[in-house]
Amino acid sequence: MDAQLTSNEINLAREILHDFDPAQHALNNLEKHNGNLERSFEDLWTEKNGPPPTMRGNKSLWQVTLKALRKELCGDDGFRGQQARVY
Repeated sequence: MDAQLTSNEINLAREILHDFDPAQHALNNLEKHNGNLERSFEDLWTEKNGPPPTMRGNKSLWQVTLKALRKELCGDDGFRGQQARVY
């Protein structure tokens, strides 16, 4: 299943981030791709860095990025692990 935002979710984000130009650019890109996060992510990556690198195992740049973010946020040395040590 593709990760996708609705028009209402995009508009809400646009209201919240109304004075942050980079967010407006990203939200315009999301609208262009009908809320499809993966397509928008790859489009913005290409705009900034050129074509995405070829990933091992036929994984997309989006899949590899999500895996890295999950590991960083949820791993023992990530955000969750640091919170556990504080409390």
